[in-house]
Amino acid sequence: MDEEYSISQLCISISPFAAYNTFRYLSCFYRTDSNNNLRNPCWSNVKMKINKGIKVRIYPNKQQQELLNKTFGCCRFLHNKMLEERRTVYDTLKEEKDHLYAHKYKTEKQYKKEFPFLSEVDSKALQSETRNLLQAFQNFFRGIRTGKKIGYPKFKSKKKKQTYTTYNINNNIRINHKAKRIKLPKIGWVKYRDDRNVVHPIKHVTVSRTRTNKYYVAIIIEVEIDVEPITTIPLHRIEAFDMSAPNFLINENLELTNPRFYRNQERKLKRLHKLESRKQKGSKNREKARLRLARGYEKIQNQKMDWTHKLTHSLSNQFDAIILEDLNIQGMQQFNSGLSKSVTLDFSWYQFISYLRYKLEWQGKPLVLVDRFFPSSKRCSVCGQINNDLQLSKRTWTCQCGATHHRDVNASTNIKEEGLQILHDQGITIINDNHATVGTTESHASGDYVRPALAGSGQGRRNPLAFRQW
Repeated sequence: MDEEYSISQLCISISPFAAYNTFRYLSCFYRTDSNNNLRNPCWSNVKMKINKGIKVRIYPNKQQQELLNKTFGCCRFLHNKMLEERRTVYDTLKEEKDHLYAHKYKTEKQYKKEFPFLSEVDSKALQSETRNLLQAFQNFFRGIRTGKKIGYPKFKSKKKKQTYTTYNINNNIRINHKAKRIKLPKIGWVKYRDDRNVVHPIKHVTVSRTRTNKYYVAIIIEVEIDVEPITTIPLHRIEAFDMSAPNFLINENLELTNPRFYRNQERKLKRLHKLESRKQKGSKNREKARLRLARGYEKIQNQKMDWTHKLTHSLSNQFDAIILEDLNIQGMQQFNSGLSKSVTLDFSWYQFISYLRYKLEWQGKPLVLVDRFFPSSKRCSVCGQINNDLQLSKRTWTCQCGATHHRDVNASTNIKEEGLQILHDQGITIINDNHATVGTTESHASGDYVRPALAGSGQGRRNPLAFRQW
């Protein structure tokens, strides 16, 4: 009997960054087996709609800067007022659940009547701020129900980065490419600098001001692209890496060291911190020192972003499938506080995986994340024996079979083997250099089983000798 087909909606959210701000939605058909597990795709190509963000710097004049700053302030004021109201109502009615759930909170229109200065800015920006706060509460309560750690909404500070979002209604947001101007509601035509042409309809824009007093606009457009999913992958086009603090990425063929963007500037930043602390609060010299310090951190952020984009672009074009380990970054930081500078300041593993995921997905290529509990470092890649006594400080170790391993290289070999098994379970055909289909073999005599996970699915099973013949 023919296998049934089911629809699976994939939604991947990419956080905002300098070149792109991407939220992708993909609806497609998948083949299922008798256990209703997803198998290989049954389509040849897919029409994929994505929301692509083009972030450009704008140069408003003094009057426009005042209007932008007023909009930032009004959105921040409305956010804090609504959050304060909800906290006050909860503290008052937390013992009376029926009254608490039935309470009607003020809308932005009611706040406008109470505070007339809110009517001086873009109304869509205020509505967007309301939706964002409601979404933050929904995420918080969903985290409580599912057991995920999602923080309670916080008050916005004037000292941090300022943003607001407004929507394109009746073509009130448009671009003049020849004059290099963009029209924003209530602001007017603003000069920008960018060579990319926006030919697709604009959905909405997010205006931001950094701590260095630079203004940017993220233009969100909807683009439809054709994606041809890869169902057959040559073995040499599949690569796996182990991620560690000393070596950002490493396997038997490649060793990419930690870029150390923060550590290279650490002494300079300490000096700038001292200079700022010695200035009188509220003085112009204090503001100048703050700007110098903010520019130092902004430089590090731009270096990390540029390096990550170039690396993920190169990897996504060079390989048809990439296998990584799903690391628990927060848990690693709690276990070893010395890793904080490496995994959050020198580089960002989460940012790297996010960029790599959407760039592979746009080309129909899979990203496989092996389960974090898979013993990649402790398992011998030759015989499969697991060394439970292996300490984190040992970079090389010798197995009972006589094989000597470098810890990270051995881990990358095991990660690749596990990822190949997961790709095979997905229904993706893997061929060797002789164009022969490669299959699986029997498992180890030890019978050790570990449950791996597909990227975003949490499904899979362990077969230690899978693809051992390679």
